[in-house]
Amino acid sequence: MVSQEQKSVDVQVEGCTYPVVIAPTLAGLGASMHVVGKPGRVVLVTNEVVGPLHAEDAERSLGEAGWSPIRVTIPDGEDRKDLHTWRVLVEQILDCGVDRNTPVLALGGGVTGDIAGFAAATVLRGVPFVQVPTTLLAMVDASVGGKVGVNTERGKNLVGAFWQPRLVYAGIATLETLSEAELRCGLGEVLKHTVLVGEAEMQALEIDACALANRDVARLTDWVGRSVACKAGVVAADPREAGVRATLNLGHTLGHAIETVAGFGEIRHGEAVAMGLVAVTRFAEARGWTAPGLARRLSSLASALGLPTQCPNNLDHGALCAAVGFDKKRSRATLTLVVPCAPGRVELRPLPVGEVAELVQFLF
Repeated sequence: MVSQEQKSVDVQVEGCTYPVVIAPTLAGLGASMHVVGKPGRVVLVTNEVVGPLHAEDAERSLGEAGWSPIRVTIPDGEDRKDLHTWRVLVEQILDCGVDRNTPVLALGGGVTGDIAGFAAATVLRGVPFVQVPTTLLAMVDASVGGKVGVNTERGKNLVGAFWQPRLVYAGIATLETLSEAELRCGLGEVLKHTVLVGEAEMQALEIDACALANRDVARLTDWVGRSVACKAGVVAADPREAGVRATLNLGHTLGHAIETVAGFGEIRHGEAVAMGLVAVTRFAEARGWTAPGLARRLSSLASALGLPTQCPNNLDHGALCAAVGFDKKRSRATLTLVVPCAPGRVELRPLPVGEVAELVQFLF
């Protein structure tokens, strides 16, 4: 699986611009690092799964460009994305003798990027950060936008920061090592972005769904670019989630609750987002906020991408309600619910906590 050309999407945010480079392999990583600063030490943070697969390729490219990578390995898995892992990583980075110009580079999926990014934001009150995503989910979503952090027992991403990367470098060939389940996970976020963009984008995804599910490299490369462009536009307009950026949480209020109740890592993020997206659309149709038929269309598209559309029956309704009610986007006794009214048109609607139980019913 090797794409044929390199492309770049610029993200303009908070007075700066950084590129998201979508390339065939990791071979061009070192050359792309010129936007970060002069070559020197770089702390390469990876995990125990990705490191053996891709770290040598990344280190070779960095070395050829004059960088001196120091590899640090952290545990893999959503269940290890916590304050303990972050604390250990911070000490490991400090042991590398870093200064405020030493970049921290995250090589891995969204979990590695979130932990390494939070460490980069806090070590020495902030050092340069580079994202090198190796999963589809991280390429299309987690690596772009500057949201970094860790989970707590109360929910996902409740401790963190906004810390923009200087560079995002996505080598499409790294997707060859993804499992089918991890590929589907990324397609969940592709589906969400497609709903945000509009009708033409949805029709295009309906045409390409089977090809994406079957790992067509040209289609994957194209849709990584489309998703990054969608997120880049939203992030540029609202870098700290004060308004329109909240629309990127489409499907996430319910999705994060599913992940929390199931136990972090038991249900993958993109799968939970797909369940949440279909459920919130069903709920909105029942209330007359959404055009009839959209939920059925989204459910069919999710299925074509290999994604689940209903929550497992063994998850406790009451626990899901409690997790939704603790959502970090809650303000006092009201949630902000992202509702898809039509392709390309979403609304932020207040939902009293007392109505959460009705919303959760649409997951089943």
